[in-house]
Amino acid sequence: MRYKKQIVSIMTLIILLILMMSTAIQAVSLVSSISNFSVAMNGSQMKLTWSSVSNSAGYNVYVNGTKIGSVNSSEASLIGFSENTTYRLRVTAYDSNRIETATSEEIRFTTTPQKTLGQVQNLKVTQVNGYVTLNWSGVSNANKYQVFVDVPGFGNMNIGEVTTTNAILKGFTHGLRYGFSIRACQSVNADNTNYGERSVAQYIVIDYNKDDTSSNNNTQTKPEKVSNVNVYDVTETTATVTWKELSNVDGYDVLLSKNYGSYQTVISKSGNRTVLSKLTPDSSYRVKVVAYKWIDNKKVYGDESSYYSFTTKEEKIIVGNISDIDVYNIGENKATVSWSRANNAEGYEVLLSKNNGRYTTIKDTANRVVTLGNLDSDSTYRVKIVAYKWVNGRKQYGNESSAYRFDTEAEKVTVGNVRTIYVDSLTKNRAEISWSSVSGATGYNIYFAKGNGSYQYKGSTTRRSYVFANLSANTKYKVKIEAYKKVNGKEYTSETAKVKSFTTSKATTTTTTTKPATVTNFNVYVRNRNQVHLTWNSVSGATGYEVEISENGGVYRCVAILQTNSLDLDGKVLGYSKNYKVRVRAYKTHIISPGRYDTIYGSYSTVVSFKT
Repeated sequence: MRYKKQIVSIMTLIILLILMMSTAIQAVSLVSSISNFSVAMNGSQMKLTWSSVSNSAGYNVYVNGTKIGSVNSSEASLIGFSENTTYRLRVTAYDSNRIETATSEEIRFTTTPQKTLGQVQNLKVTQVNGYVTLNWSGVSNANKYQVFVDVPGFGNMNIGEVTTTNAILKGFTHGLRYGFSIRACQSVNADNTNYGERSVAQYIVIDYNKDDTSSNNNTQTKPEKVSNVNVYDVTETTATVTWKELSNVDGYDVLLSKNYGSYQTVISKSGNRTVLSKLTPDSSYRVKVVAYKWIDNKKVYGDESSYYSFTTKEEKIIVGNISDIDVYNIGENKATVSWSRANNAEGYEVLLSKNNGRYTTIKDTANRVVTLGNLDSDSTYRVKIVAYKWVNGRKQYGNESSAYRFDTEAEKVTVGNVRTIYVDSLTKNRAEISWSSVSGATGYNIYFAKGNGSYQYKGSTTRRSYVFANLSANTKYKVKIEAYKKVNGKEYTSETAKVKSFTTSKATTTTTTTKPATVTNFNVYVRNRNQVHLTWNSVSGATGYEVEISENGGVYRCVAILQTNSLDLDGKVLGYSKNYKVRVRAYKTHIISPGRYDTIYGSYSTVVSFKT
């Protein structure tokens, strides 16, 4: 049976090399994140997917820190990558002005196609006047084969696929040595392909005047196969290779494969020893040696030796320390931090502590200047920086810097003034006052003075009324009300307090009123943390009752005037987890003259203490 041969030209085949290698890291300061970013093998492609970003015009794709293209949808497929190689991948979203507005996390992904088919065997390579013919044995369940050519200076490249077990290639350069290998494939569906192991590579030197099918080939001149390949003195970046020296040869090519990739000729030399340099730390290598001799101004190669495997030592990387930190542009809730460069650093983590609390990592950046936001005003912070470098997929850190202490500015809080104070009821020894509200105020401070005396602090209240008792008859008094607001535990007060003067009524002897009895059986029942219920026995002839309370040992203040013998207090008066003392007394009122009243108080009840 004759097979239809498929011709593939490596000179005209367009190979899409999307992955552009670079170690440059681009720092992008973006305002939001792209979620659900993932990378997976999809047949012979590397597929990237992520959650779409609203109002985005498109997405940029970054490989190893370099932008390699843009897409309009929330997925991208990459080809042309190397197998068993780790890549750093990231995507960003951009708006209609192509300004990047969001970024994904960076993923490190190692390419390893699924291999479920057998390895191609019996690959034969022949050439006729520059044309190369490949023939191989078929693999069970395979429905196509990938053709790889190891091109000098470019590496092992997939130049196309065939459905037969043979191919003819053209477009080679005379005098150069090329390698050829085949991989079996099985298309499962539109998105998935199974693979086999690539065949053992066969190398030849292209000779446009050579005809492998003619009878002029002198196989007796072919050098022997090199044996006893050995590797020793392996360091992070070097290794020494030796082999058994052959007679009647002109030299040797040393072939090297990294992380199971394609073999590349790294040196041609005489003798049986060479030192490999510029190796990658903590990487797997395979080395082979092939002998050659010059015949008619052409290199004639023997068979390649068996490979020798070795692994370079892990790189001893010391990440430098941060020696200088500066914090400036400090405001109420933000500050800018900058620091010195650290040796071998690929990035930096910013650690922040508030008010001597534990440190938390709040930034991970490649920049050396960041702005800290969402800080609390009038607070003490400490910031430290630690440098790191990615080594084998993990961060290797330097030492944390010394802490830099800074204080955010106090919040500029303005509290309005009380505009008006009202005297609602006035007798010879009692005054009830109220005042206008102040927007945003937490509460009010109350000050009281007799005659021209100095003001005394009477306490604070969240209400807008207060009762002064036990005043002297026919006496002038002054009251001062000051609004306040609490922010982060600090109290800010009005710029100006409002003052009101009043004079109590004169004492009268024309009417005698009996003093009310002392309140008895006074009880307090605490309910639901900051709710209490007060009860007491009624006092015969009493007009009403006045309830006073003291918080944490402070002065007593009147919180209720009522006619019944029970009272409920809640969070408007009481706070959580506070100590209180409460007392109650009865009072009687009588008319002195139309519109004027006199009040006589009984003695205070027993004081009852409680805690919310």
